[in-house]
Amino acid sequence: MGQMPAICSDLEALLRDAPSAVNSFHPGHWELMADLEHRAREVVRKQSIDEAVEFLVDVAYLKRPHTVDRRTVRKQLSGYPSDIAAALRALCEVDKLDYEAMEVLARLPWFGRRGGRAFNSAVFRLVKPQSFGIIDWRNVAVLANAPGFQGLVNPPVRFNQFCHDEILVRKGSLPFTRDVYRHYNECLRSLARRYERTVAEIDLILWTYSIQRQPFPQLGFPAFPYQFQLARDERERLRRDHGPVAEHMVQAYLTRLKETGHLTRDRLLAELSSLFAFIRDECKAFGHRKRGRLKDRVNLVVVVLNQAIDSGSPERLLALWKRWQDMVDPSSRNWIGINLPTDMVLEGYMVLEDFIPVKRYIESFYDSETLEPTYPCD
Repeated sequence: MGQMPAICSDLEALLRDAPSAVNSFHPGHWELMADLEHRAREVVRKQSIDEAVEFLVDVAYLKRPHTVDRRTVRKQLSGYPSDIAAALRALCEVDKLDYEAMEVLARLPWFGRRGGRAFNSAVFRLVKPQSFGIIDWRNVAVLANAPGFQGLVNPPVRFNQFCHDEILVRKGSLPFTRDVYRHYNECLRSLARRYERTVAEIDLILWTYSIQRQPFPQLGFPAFPYQFQLARDERERLRRDHGPVAEHMVQAYLTRLKETGHLTRDRLLAELSSLFAFIRDECKAFGHRKRGRLKDRVNLVVVVLNQAIDSGSPERLLALWKRWQDMVDPSSRNWIGINLPTDMVLEGYMVLEDFIPVKRYIESFYDSETLEPTYPCD
């Protein structure tokens, strides 16, 4: 593991600041965490599956309160009573099993079935705060001395599973696998021994420091930004050099969208509706002074986009996007020779094709037919 880091700051001050820093993430978050830590002992002692389900639902909400739908988590967990029972037994033997107990909990949806340990680690931090911390991209950034998060530990910790530059690019989508978590938590254990603290306290110190260095953004929903309300000079920049200008704008939006974490179905609908409404308005503006068949074609596209938005169905919006993409892609069997996107680009308008990275991001997390998460937060 190399030389272990030392903490270059006032631990007591960071711990004093922790409640207000934690609540800046979500009001009442500190109180919820304290309540869950108390409940964790009772859940393990009683071995009640029903109480365990409610506890795990609240842990998922603790980890990502802005985006987790408790009803969805409860519904999925309720289908795995035998695995919940096995996880409860493993938690009883956590002192003996250590990291192996995490593998039992990982059989459950949301808690590691696809290899992640983010939500899983939250359970173990609540059950055994002396030995486990919660892995989070912010804490990893502090340990690794990522830009903007330097100054707390020295020397920085290296994570072989991903590049240093990936931390701030991928953030919450970093692969927090079993091996990554073990390396991370062993660093915390080393610091805990050095400073005679619990691992959970070291975890909290890292998180508090990260919030002080980079406060949580105030995210509204939908995250689709107002930067796409294009002024005349921006339109001219798109006309002169569409590719790089559009890519920069879309990547800025995608970064903001990733900050929101897992999208519930309602929020996914809000994002897609906002994006489609923007494209609809771009089409209307482009077709305003057109005549003949081109104007008719634009009007038809506007009608189809409005119908998809009014449907209130994210499935229909994504299906329309795929169908539209095939119609304008010469390599697709469904290509119909339509050149409307090209005409719009040449005049400085943005098109759905500019937002393909957003479509790929959404599709990487959701089944294309059911829109159920394929990698539900973990």
